[in-house]
Amino acid sequence: MRYRFRLEVVLRLRRAEEERAKEALMTANRRLRQALAARDVATDRYRALSVTLGPLSRATLDAERARASLAAESQHLAQRAVASAAAAAALAQIEWTRAAREVAVLERLDARRQAEHAELVQREEAAVIDDIVALRFASGRVADAWPTGVPA
Repeated sequence: MRYRFRLEVVLRLRRAEEERAKEALMTANRRLRQALAARDVATDRYRALSVTLGPLSRATLDAERARASLAAESQHLAQRAVASAAAAAALAQIEWTRAAREVAVLERLDARRQAEHAELVQREEAAVIDDIVALRFASGRVADAWPTGVPA
């Protein structure tokens, strides 16, 4: 008797879902790393702004203010992109965890059923061996009961 897991098709489907969720998680984590790197660049650019001390012309003051405003807005947008990417990565992690858990449940069920099947096969083989031994013993007793020299 050969073992066959009746939920094999479902298990294959769940494994495919887990693989898709894993790829989505890897993509989300890559995007998060890119967003963090972009934020770090924007933050460094903002911190590197120089402030001119002393008297300034109106044009110079407006130019420095515009440059600082753009750098601050860039850093703010980069921070928002990090938050969005982190949320997407967290959702992808949750989805992958759910898919992996479903696969694990089916794999444990398969392993348990395989063990049950192996035990059943072993019991059947033991029963066959017991029957053979009992038959041989009984046939030996019958042969011993026959008188010698009498044709059977």
